[in-house]
Amino acid sequence: MSALENTLQIEIKLEKEKTNQALLKDHVEKYTELTQSMSKILNSFEQRLGKLEHTILPVYNITKNLQKQQQNLDSTLQYMEQVLSHYDASQDVCNLIHQGPSEGNIGSFLDGLNKLKKAKDYFLNNNPQSVELENVTSLFNNGCETLNNHFKSLLKKHNAPLKPVDLLDMIYIEEDSSNEDCPSIKQLPPSAREELNVIAQWLDNNLRREYVQIFGDERSEVIMRSLQNLKDHQKSGSWGNEPLRTRHGYGRAETGVKKTTSARLQQIFERKANKMFMKASQTLGQSAGLAMRKNSSFGDILAAEEYGNDNDQELEKYLVLLLGLQKLLVWERQLLNDIVPPSRHNEVFSRLSQPSIEMVVKDAEQITSKVMRSIGRKEWSSALGIFSALKHVQILQPDIDRICDATQKQQLSGVLNRLQHTASKGLEQFIESVRNDGGGGGMVSMTSSTISYGGGSNVPRDATVYELTSNTIWFLEQLQEHCDTIGGLLQTEAIYTNDLDRIASQKALSIEQKNKALLGIYVRKVLSELNYTIATKSEQYGDTATKQLFKLNNTHYILKSLQRSSLIEIVALTEHDCERRYQKMIQDLKKAYLGSWSKLLSFIHPLDEMPRPINGKVKDKERATIKDRFSNFNKELDDAVKTQRAISVPDVLLREGIKRDNSEHIVPKYNTFFEVYSDVQFSKNIDKYVKYRPSDVATMLNSFFDDTV
Repeated sequence: MSALENTLQIEIKLEKEKTNQALLKDHVEKYTELTQSMSKILNSFEQRLGKLEHTILPVYNITKNLQKQQQNLDSTLQYMEQVLSHYDASQDVCNLIHQGPSEGNIGSFLDGLNKLKKAKDYFLNNNPQSVELENVTSLFNNGCETLNNHFKSLLKKHNAPLKPVDLLDMIYIEEDSSNEDCPSIKQLPPSAREELNVIAQWLDNNLRREYVQIFGDERSEVIMRSLQNLKDHQKSGSWGNEPLRTRHGYGRAETGVKKTTSARLQQIFERKANKMFMKASQTLGQSAGLAMRKNSSFGDILAAEEYGNDNDQELEKYLVLLLGLQKLLVWERQLLNDIVPPSRHNEVFSRLSQPSIEMVVKDAEQITSKVMRSIGRKEWSSALGIFSALKHVQILQPDIDRICDATQKQQLSGVLNRLQHTASKGLEQFIESVRNDGGGGGMVSMTSSTISYGGGSNVPRDATVYELTSNTIWFLEQLQEHCDTIGGLLQTEAIYTNDLDRIASQKALSIEQKNKALLGIYVRKVLSELNYTIATKSEQYGDTATKQLFKLNNTHYILKSLQRSSLIEIVALTEHDCERRYQKMIQDLKKAYLGSWSKLLSFIHPLDEMPRPINGKVKDKERATIKDRFSNFNKELDDAVKTQRAISVPDVLLREGIKRDNSEHIVPKYNTFFEVYSDVQFSKNIDKYVKYRPSDVATMLNSFFDDTV
């Protein structure tokens, strides 16, 4: 049963497959018929396309050739028009070139020049022997010359030099002020700067570089005339008292504000010094190992040092001039950015700045030469003025370096070098002056404003503090305000750096301490020469007491001055026992002074070799001895009173101390002598010899150092 079912199923499937096969065969026959029909159609289309191509292609080729000929004809006509325009260029723009450009409408003139330039290039490449080349070249050159003249006249129109008050306002204006507040920028309005820039760009692109010289010379003249006006203004009576103008009310004096030039400069350099300090602090930090600090005296010198000296005024004026130059050059850099192509900036800036830089360098040479002559005359306040100027130029140097190229930096560094040389020479000459005074360097005369040495060499008659001493201490005290500057100068000299290395090997020193140590080394050298000079000068006195009192007065004055001015702390960095040594010198001089009484005391002490009275009587031959003792004592005391009453001991404590020492040294011994011999009948006229009681001697000794008694 199962096999029968399987057979039936197979037969059913077989019949079904046969039916499908017949159907497929029918479809294949239909597809074949369709394929043959499509082939016939395609063959027919191909034949027709071939016939069409054979017919159209010749027409297409003919049309293409005609189009190419048309294009060639158009190009030839266009080129001919260009060539003809080159031949007509001279005639077309001749009037325009001869009329020249007009301010505010430079474009048409430049178009004319461009047309001539193209014509010139065409003839140069195609017909260099033609007359037309000569014509367009001549007209083009004339046009370029006219354009240069227009560039120059446009500059001149807006190139008026700054008035001194305007330049001073540029100097004193706040650092954060905008460019529009600057009168230098207002000289050239935006429209003029834009036109000048267009001209400069065109000239530079066409290899016409005359504008470089024109711009440099014109702007250079503005800078020079502005600075010269400032210098002339500085010579006027109103210099230094101009009112400071407000930022937003330009041209109107600020109500209630009137500052001297020194005070204004002080503020300027304080701001610059603070910026330098902040920048250094941010850059170096604590990791750099440098002890940076804000130097409170970095910018206060000009206001604090009102010497009234001509040289100091010249230095102050020079600083203002240098600040003015720096401000002007900053704005010239900005004008270059607005007008001159970047590739020409350095060349133009070098040209416009050169004369003014040479002027300030020359002025520095003249001023420092004048200061050197003053130092040669031993007018030491001029040296202090140099230290101030040097400090301020050092502050200004970074600003100058930022705007100048290497050559200009080198030139302007000559100002700094000149000031440094003069300052170093001043320090050196001061030591020489103190040293040579001992050999006849002369008396010292000091006013509130200057120190100068005269031609004499006599010491004061009253043995008071020698003016060389007071002036030397005054000068050294002033040097404290310039500690950083002087430290920078001395660290270039081996004689000072060797001592500094010795000190630094014993303990670590910060930058501030190194500068103080270098100043301390210098002060120590000066004091050493001063001590020697005082000792030498004391030999001019005829008696020992006056010699010792002269040295005592001066040594005591030196110590007290060092203590009062804190110079002792600076010297202690290099010589820790300086104060103790001076105290010992004072004690030794006091002992030496008391030793001057040895002759007087020899007449009354000791009593061992004197005759001893018995019941108030002595032998006849012993009376003469007692007479001589009293007589000689009286004479020595009278001479001492006469001499030392006229001596001056200015310091009260020292004076009273010397008087007390005299009394303690002499009166007890005289009292003993007086008690033994005053009642002895050694003469018929006792009162002639016993002139003074012990109380009288004490009174006489107390009258010393006071010629009014």
